[in-house]
Amino acid sequence: MSTDITPNPGPVEPGEPTSSTTAETKQADTTQADAAQAETKQADTTQTDAWTAPDRPAGADAASGDAAADDPWAVPGEAGDEASVEARKRDHKRFWQVGAAVLTTVVLGAATAVAVTLPDRTDLPGLATPNDGRYAFPELTLPPLPAGASAPADNKLKKHTADLRGLLLPLPKGAVGTGPSAAPNASPSGAASPSASASPSASATLPPVVGRWVPCDRDAMLAKDDKYTKFLISDACRGAAAQGWTAKDGTRAELRLFRFGSQDEASNFYSGVNLMTATKDIESSHVDIAAFGYPVAVGQVNVRDSDAKSGDRPTGRIGWLQYGDVVGLVQLTNPQGVPDQAFRQVVLLQSAMLA
Repeated sequence: MSTDITPNPGPVEPGEPTSSTTAETKQADTTQADAAQAETKQADTTQTDAWTAPDRPAGADAASGDAAADDPWAVPGEAGDEASVEARKRDHKRFWQVGAAVLTTVVLGAATAVAVTLPDRTDLPGLATPNDGRYAFPELTLPPLPAGASAPADNKLKKHTADLRGLLLPLPKGAVGTGPSAAPNASPSGAASPSASASPSASATLPPVVGRWVPCDRDAMLAKDDKYTKFLISDACRGAAAQGWTAKDGTRAELRLFRFGSQDEASNFYSGVNLMTATKDIESSHVDIAAFGYPVAVGQVNVRDSDAKSGDRPTGRIGWLQYGDVVGLVQLTNPQGVPDQAFRQVVLLQSAMLA
């Protein structure tokens, strides 16, 4: 029996690796390098994923643009841009609609205000009121005071130093001047020419006045006789001025002012003439009890109504006024009856001129 004996290659030197050992070592190094490279790549992928937004689930792109608009970090896509454009268009449209509504309201309001304020109240439908007889006077102005003088309300003696004619009411709108007011200016004569009254030469440079000088006599008082003219002498009338007109409704007005030397003299004259029951235009009269507490601006007033009437209105009314050193007379007559509101208006405004 034969035996196959393989020759012994002998001992292997340490520095000379065999081919099989070299192959194993190379394979191990390759495996280790691949593992390290895989770990590095996985680390890089993990770090990159940390800075990348997570993937959106399927079907999320089909959601409305409003959800994307709510995400402040999301980059709007085409659908978001279209929604934003549509929203801006709606906002612009709403802006113009609101602006147009506001402008229309302002224009209509301004036009309505102009339409209401420009015409006279009586010309507006539904606002017209029947004329109650009151007059339309121009703007009332007081005459200038002499240098260094004060208004009667500002001095203890209540003296009127301004031109007496300028303290009378002007003609109302539509009225025609009558009587002394229609005559040329005349200087005070007789008892009506005191130094307290302005002369025509002195008033040549002053604004025009509405009244006219008249003598302190019976005609100035509108008296029928001389029974009461004695008060003009005893109380020393210093000056008298007159004004008169006829209104559109036929009411005739006579206004008079009498100036005296003091408030006491004027008060005495006022008390005496209040007893005069008749004038040249009114046959008889009586005291109007209802007129006590009559509205006047200053001073005191006494009202008398004619006994003759037209319907429920007297055909004549007299009002005596007194404030300071001046006494005033207001008389309105009309055969059809004197309008109550017109008489009250003239008395009130004439008293205001004496303030």
